[in-house]
Amino acid sequence: MVKRLVNQIITNLIRLILILTIIFTINQNRILLQTVAVIALLITFVPSTLQKLFKIKIPASAEIIYLMFIYGILMLGELRGFYHDHLWWNLLMTFTASIALGLVSLSVVYVLNKTERINTSPILAAILIFSFTLSLATLWELFEFTLDLILNSGLQENIFDTIQDLTINLIGAILISIAGYKTIPLKSSILTSNFLTKALEKNPILLGPKLPKKDPHQIIQDIIKIGETSKIEFKSTLRTNLHTKQIDKKIELSVLKTLTAFLNTSGGYLLIGVDDNSNVLGLESDNFKNEDKIRLHLANMVKSHIGNEFTSFIKPRIINFQNKTLILISCLPSQFRVFLKAEDKEEFYIRNGPSSTKIEGNELIDYINYRFPKE
Repeated sequence: MVKRLVNQIITNLIRLILILTIIFTINQNRILLQTVAVIALLITFVPSTLQKLFKIKIPASAEIIYLMFIYGILMLGELRGFYHDHLWWNLLMTFTASIALGLVSLSVVYVLNKTERINTSPILAAILIFSFTLSLATLWELFEFTLDLILNSGLQENIFDTIQDLTINLIGAILISIAGYKTIPLKSSILTSNFLTKALEKNPILLGPKLPKKDPHQIIQDIIKIGETSKIEFKSTLRTNLHTKQIDKKIELSVLKTLTAFLNTSGGYLLIGVDDNSNVLGLESDNFKNEDKIRLHLANMVKSHIGNEFTSFIKPRIINFQNKTLILISCLPSQFRVFLKAEDKEEFYIRNGPSSTKIEGNELIDYINYRFPKE
């Protein structure tokens, strides 16, 4: 309540200053100042308008920061001549704006990925964020150029000033795209705008249609038809040794080795309930009471031996296929090295053709330096 009251006071104070500025410049023939003040005044109504349209409550603290930023970039920058008199202020405001635009871009790509409008690799997600950020920043430079052309405002003193701003925007776009490369695969919303993500999710028409989902039965048929490859592997059971008819930890570790190898390489599909000869066996021999028990057991296996932080990369689905229960696990490549923890040891696996191979020593060091250079 206190924050909301402070926010209202600051908002009205900024609006009053802007209105007085407009009145003061009416007889001064300072068209640029009038234009900037009018734009800034209209912008102060954006948060409340969007809240009413999208029914989203914007945190008071976030709105205060937003309004102060608007005042800083439009009023201090233009009305008091800080841009031209203080180079550091120009650089600071330009860099701050590029970061803000970058976070908007990251939020949009995050929502597109989360709502299954796109399905991109981390590198492509970073490229999208970079391109979107730089495009928005370039549009702002074109807006300044248009004001200069129409009002002779002098926002861009020369080509050097424009190139300087674009360079700073480039740096901001690179920094945010790197952040997106790290956070988008983890589906982390730590850097996203809560307001923007909710607004987009509540208005799906802005995002377009979702990617068509392929029938899981067709996916299994295609996988069985292709057979085992560097990105496909079959396992007969999840935990039972078919020779001894007993639960066997080695069988579980075999499943986990494959998942670890997929994480450390290029991802892939693990189909459990199908033997090496592509015969559909099902999970009946594992003697689970129901599907929930299967999910819980698999989740505990992953958490105990791979790590809870990697569960977002591993997507299991239980599917009834040919009257048999199968587990289809799609595994994304991890951005971090993954070790399999078993018997007080940590082992590192990669995919080598249709098999999972343990590597160690110098080979392990070389692979990690190549596959995870930024760790």
